Amino acid sequence: MTVQLVSDQKIAETSSKGNQEKWQDGNIWYKLDQFGYEALAEVFTSQLLEYSNTEADFPFTFVRYRMERLLVHGRERTGCSSPNFLKAGESIITLAHLFQQYTGKPLSETLSRMTSDKKRMAYLAEETASITGLSLFPQYLTLLFEIDGLVLNDDRHLNNIAVLARNDTFDYCPIFDFGAGLLSNTRDYPMEIEPAALVRQLKAQPMKTGFVRQVHAAQNLYGPQLRCDFAEKEIMAALSEPLEFYAKRDVPYIRDRVTACIKFQRKKLS
Repeated sequence: MTVQLVSDQKIAETSSKGNQEKWQDGNIWYKLDQFGYEALAEVFTSQLLEYSNTEADFPFTFVRYRMERLLVHGRERTGCSSPNFLKAGESIITLAHLFQQYTGKPLSETLSRMTSDKKRMAYLAEETASITGLSLFPQYLTLLFEIDGLVLNDDRHLNNIAVLARNDTFDYCPIFDFGAGLLSNTRDYPMEIEPAALVRQLKAQPMKTGFVRQVHAAQNLYGPQLRCDFAEKEIMAALSEPLEFYAKRDVPYIRDRVTACIKFQRKKLS
């Protein structure tokens, strides 16, 4: 079934990768593929998190995505949808905005002056916990970076890490936005290049370093957080339905790239 988006109101979701078209219709958000198979990356990651301890061991949750056919600007497009997780009176506050508001200084500049990944990680995690009263924020941030490391999400900039605000209180933001993972941007990471070569080019945000190094910096401070119980059977099952939304000629390449990413990173991070 194709969802027809009748609103003319487009929201350009700014990221370091570009502007992704995103709409809210009722209580559902829709996002379009921009440079490749971002929707698949969102859906696949959320399905893998079903096999993790994210909600079992923490007061955290994650966004569930589903694939969609979307009729936009008179043309059928591939994208994904997710429920609006904000409750009445809540808003999303990014860490970039939060630190600007509470310290009066750009967070990126503060972090850039620090001399090690460990110092940057500790400042980001512990100052956020102090400002918000969210005592488990160091664990939340570690978990977030571990998931990013697993799926090679290289777009976790400081406007892509957030907390929820309501009046004068804060809460943990559901874990979301993995569309830049799994080499989904085929403009920057062409299909004809072997995944192993592409993975070596990637840098983790926001520390602008290797994924393993960023994860280990957090784990050395706060301990490992993420546990996943999935094997190749679950990986293939999670890919099966999303792959149906892409051209048959591309399916083997996408499948092989995604499975290669997961296997590479699981081995490196284990």
